[in-house]
Amino acid sequence: MKYLKVMDNIQSNANPKVVYKINEVNVAQNWNKNATTPEKMGGFNFSTEDKILRWLLRGNTIYEVIIPEGAEVIECESPSAPHGVFRTNKIIIKNPKEITDDVALDLYKKSDLPWKSYIQILSYLAASNYKNTSYKIVEEKINQINATEALEIYDTFLKRKMDPMPELYLEVKEKIKSLQNEKEG
Repeated sequence: MKYLKVMDNIQSNANPKVVYKINEVNVAQNWNKNATTPEKMGGFNFSTEDKILRWLLRGNTIYEVIIPEGAEVIECESPSAPHGVFRTNKIIIKNPKEITDDVALDLYKKSDLPWKSYIQILSYLAASNYKNTSYKIVEEKINQINATEALEIYDTFLKRKMDPMPELYLEVKEKIKSLQNEKEG
């Protein structure tokens, strides 16, 4: 199984004080494997290749993850990425790759997520101008039957509203509305 992690360059966006070393063992300052919340558990989060699409909003760079010998790994419950969220006390990241529309599309093709997760990440992808990936998700995941629910999820997931909203975000929203209107019409 291939493990991946998304960050802003080499810095965690979950904890901006954490700066990772590439190709070296990173050891968590805080680790409590028995805790039930990420804040109390500490450690480093990562995902699987088929679930990482959901986490692209966490940064601009994707890394391969190696779990070093002696590391403790905990699988965390995640309705948005079942069996795809893990935490560990030790991690090695390597092979940084800038996240582009092509990278996102490739990850989409490998993904296995709940339907709602695709619509949630769609709002981020469209706002980030990942046109091909956004169009592919609309084409394959949204139809007349689910368009109303998709529009509601799409329009409420993106927490950091931009003013004005990016053109592609608005264009995708209109595509979903048109599918909704086809059903009602």
